[in-house]
Amino acid sequence: MALTGLSLLAAGTRADASQLLGGKPSHYTLWLQRMQTGETVSAPFSLDGKSLYWPGYAKLCAVLRDEHVSPHLGYVQMSVRTIEALWAVQRYLLRAGVNEPIMVHSGYRTAQTNAQTEGAARMSLHMWGKAVDFHVDAVSIADLAGVCLACPIRGGVGYYPGGWVHLDSGPRRYWEG
Repeated sequence: MALTGLSLLAAGTRADASQLLGGKPSHYTLWLQRMQTGETVSAPFSLDGKSLYWPGYAKLCAVLRDEHVSPHLGYVQMSVRTIEALWAVQRYLLRAGVNEPIMVHSGYRTAQTNAQTEGAARMSLHMWGKAVDFHVDAVSIADLAGVCLACPIRGGVGYYPGGWVHLDSGPRRYWEG
């Protein structure tokens, strides 16, 4: 499976991803931390930008699971395009000198969790593993939303001044919550 959009932000980038992998460089590494559980993962989802690297991708999906339900219900394979969009945002921030994990508020949601989430869309892309709500500690929410909007492989961007940005791989759109 060919990954899309990877080279758009990777060209000429020399961010310190090798530190995130304990000295093993990978241009396709994503660094996530789950707010509610404190879980942290820094893993490559591709080794060559063309194919999926399953061990790293599975670790990222585990952190993006629905932690409100048992693991066998809450784990899903996240959209690779969503992972790519998060990676593109993180690469931009690394180039700007921000070396912080993406702090995940919400990734995949079961229909049950989505129904219990205040303000969630009835047909939320979270339920298909195509959306993530997050923040980055060293970046204002307004600036983070701007970075997401500039991401060439993004779908929808939701700006929530109360503390997070929604990024998905659906149709291109923007809203404020």
